[in-house]
Amino acid sequence: MNLHALVIGATGYVGSHVAAALRARGHQVTGFARNEKNVNTLKAAGLGAVQGSLDDLDGLRTLVGNYDIVVMAGMVPFDVEIDLMTAMVNGCQSGKTRYLLFTSGTGVLSIEAKEGQWSQYTFAEDDPFPFPARENRALRIRTETLVREASNDTLSTFVIRPPLIWGNAGSIQVPQIFESARQTGNACYLGAGLNLYSNVHVEDLAEAFCLAIEKGTPGALYHTVSGEADFREIAEAVAHVTGCGTKSLDYEGAVALWGNIWVDLALAVNSRSIAKRAVEDLGWSPRHRDLIDDIRNGSYLESYKAGRGAFSWRSHG
Repeated sequence: MNLHALVIGATGYVGSHVAAALRARGHQVTGFARNEKNVNTLKAAGLGAVQGSLDDLDGLRTLVGNYDIVVMAGMVPFDVEIDLMTAMVNGCQSGKTRYLLFTSGTGVLSIEAKEGQWSQYTFAEDDPFPFPARENRALRIRTETLVREASNDTLSTFVIRPPLIWGNAGSIQVPQIFESARQTGNACYLGAGLNLYSNVHVEDLAEAFCLAIEKGTPGALYHTVSGEADFREIAEAVAHVTGCGTKSLDYEGAVALWGNIWVDLALAVNSRSIAKRAVEDLGWSPRHRDLIDDIRNGSYLESYKAGRGAFSWRSHG
């Protein structure tokens, strides 16, 4: 099966790995570029490129219908996501698209943990969530439902819902811990530091996108989970790499360091999940399972030593 895929977000962390995985499967892959710099990045990676704006919903609606596979892996504000995905769904349904995949996240399962406490609750794909809905959940679930219900006789739609993503020196949460070491001289965590997101390596996540296309049940939601590590463990691993100590912050101190958005969505919560349906439906089997070892001895250590990005004292000096 050799199809033409459009990946929105193909220059980003998740999208670039999904694009590479699809290309390795023999698909022709084009990335959506919002500027000329991204066009050049895509071409350097051996991908096709089409330039446009996600604000142009009519243009996006027309564009997506020209591709067999459409993957939404770009980051946009929650409150505009529903309109964007409505345009994409309409374009895919009226065009030639056979597969539409939307990247969500297990932030929709987050339970507040302002003291860094652990939670026993973990959720498979369609388990009920008996907790008050945070704002991001209320908005994101609408988008997930829109995409899942868009499957028809010619279009198969899937929602991929990853937890904390790591690997190849990328992530959202892990660089924040490195940044705390740079700013304060200690690798910081919140409260007891026992709270956590389940996690997945970015290459295993990309594999799940490919398997959904090949084996997925139309309209399905798939989690992708390969392990768990609490934020204190992550901070201790970062401290090992950077040669500093660790420090517990109260909620106000965490907000002062990282800001409300990072803390409330990514660091002051528990978000535990299991990938029951992905394993059973897709035969998904992650190859990378040890985030802590990758920080201490793998890609994060290498990136820090090389002085790249969020892992360099010099890059912020």
